[in-house]
Amino acid sequence: MAKPTTRSEFKEYCLRKLGKPVIEINVDDDQVEDRIDEALSFFNDYHFDGVEKIYMKHKIQAADVQRGWIYCPDAVTFVTGVFPFDDSSSSVNMFDLRYQLRLHDLYDFTSESYVSYEITMQHIRTLNLLFSGTPQFRFNRHQNKLFLDIDWSRDLDVGEYVIVECYRKLNPDTITLSGTVSLDTSSNTITGTSTVFDQQLLEKDFVTFGTESLQVKTITSPTELEVYGPPSANQTDVQMTVSGMTDVWNDRFLKKYATALIKLQWGNNLSKFAGIQMPGGVTLNGQIIYDEAVQEIKEMEDEIYMMGSLPSEIFVG
Repeated sequence: MAKPTTRSEFKEYCLRKLGKPVIEINVDDDQVEDRIDEALSFFNDYHFDGVEKIYMKHKIQAADVQRGWIYCPDAVTFVTGVFPFDDSSSSVNMFDLRYQLRLHDLYDFTSESYVSYEITMQHIRTLNLLFSGTPQFRFNRHQNKLFLDIDWSRDLDVGEYVIVECYRKLNPDTITLSGTVSLDTSSNTITGTSTVFDQQLLEKDFVTFGTESLQVKTITSPTELEVYGPPSANQTDVQMTVSGMTDVWNDRFLKKYATALIKLQWGNNLSKFAGIQMPGGVTLNGQIIYDEAVQEIKEMEDEIYMMGSLPSEIFVG
């Protein structure tokens, strides 16, 4: 199939591109799987199509306040910012300075200049930055923890939300979540057993519960979440899966890069038999295949580093 949509189809595409079944590709199935995982890892780390920018909403729990950090799901690879906890970006009331400015000095755009208003608003934003600042944070994706360097007893209360600007990787594989859940047609709330929703899910994810797929609305705790619309049938102790974004398997770069990695493995395997003469006088020369693969991989990686890399805000902040 020219357009793979599953891991198995993707694997067969790469092997056919190397010559299967016309010639034998001397690579073990486990080796092929390892090279595909390496290709996906590089794709998610460096290719602009390997991630998407999202705004993650997290409801503060008592456990978060006690430990001083919040979970970030496995899909989150980079965190670029945390929204301020003050009211600088929220709606204002009639006693707010911004409301009064709009009411008295900017009530009519056709007759009033907005220059003074814009300058005043910039001054207010500067004052907010000076006195309130932006939340300082530390994040490492291998820990799946977002540390907020704030006064947790003063700046946040249990039940409030933290909005995190981050990037999530696009995973094409179907993932099985830990724990089980029971579904009730009379409620939009789903409660799980031994689940960690806040570590494995993001809002708007589509989750399959047994035979039914529902979209996540809000993650209220590690064992509880709300979905859009009640389930259509009652189910008890069912497992959950999250379907991957299958279109990733058809990405042009990913197909070429994974094929080159498998070719590299093929050449490395054959190089162990260099100089051995086969029946009919054929001599194996895996070094040529290996060298070709090394060059192809280098060219593709250089292209990504120069042209297709992730947004600079991930590295600069």
